[in-house]
Amino acid sequence: MKHLSEIAEVFSGILPPKGADREAVYVQIKDLRDYNSEFLRGAAPKARRATRIAVHDLLVPSRGDQLAAFRPTPDMIGAFVGLDVYLVRPAIRRVDPDFLFIALNDIAAVRQLKASATAGALPRIPKQALDDVLLPLPSMEKQRRIARLGILAADCERLLRQRLAAEAKLNAALISRLLRTPA
Repeated sequence: MKHLSEIAEVFSGILPPKGADREAVYVQIKDLRDYNSEFLRGAAPKARRATRIAVHDLLVPSRGDQLAAFRPTPDMIGAFVGLDVYLVRPAIRRVDPDFLFIALNDIAAVRQLKASATAGALPRIPKQALDDVLLPLPSMEKQRRIARLGILAADCERLLRQRLAAEAKLNAALISRLLRTPA
């Protein structure tokens, strides 16, 4: 078992600076679940800790009761994370990014984060709690196998949801047609 901070860097998001400039893009917590939302635009950050989202990074909401790690969508690459999102940058030589995604979304990791959340209407996860999450770290080959299985399982779930939605549409169309057909 390793602490997340031993296998990845965790960066806090930043508050976009004030100003008329709109050249920088910021990913906020709302963007993690709603892929159709418009990103916040603002001035480029001046803070040294401001880090652009890269392909292998993961995004973790810093508050809320729905804890999960998210992969950035292609249009998030190059953007900065807003104040309510943590950026997790895996140490590629130590941990497979897809494995880390699966491990952070595992119930054991989620329980650790929930246990460390501050009380309130909108629980907040301290950065130190994310740094301290204990995760299994098998060999790189085993990480890759687990990651492949996790990706296949996620693909199966996605395809099943699509199939069920298509079946519901088909059933509705059949019933509608039957109701319009004379006896």
